[in-house]
Amino acid sequence: MVNELVIICIIVSIFIYNRTLDYYKVLPRNNIFAALRVGFWTYISFKYNPWFIIVGLIFLNYLDRQLP
Repeated sequence: MVNELVIICIIVSIFIYNRTLDYYKVLPRNNIFAALRVGFWTYISFKYNPWFIIVGLIFLNYLDRQLP
């Protein structure tokens, strides 16, 4: 049976892939690799330490500000 956490990560990946708003320039829309990275990040965050979510969002904001 599939773990609930894996199902959540799959849903997050599908959402990131299909979203219509560009929240961050560093996470391109309709990009399978970006969706998989966010799904993996979600898995690590929920499995080990939810603080990784906050750290990741701060990191994405930093990268987004560095792009022209």
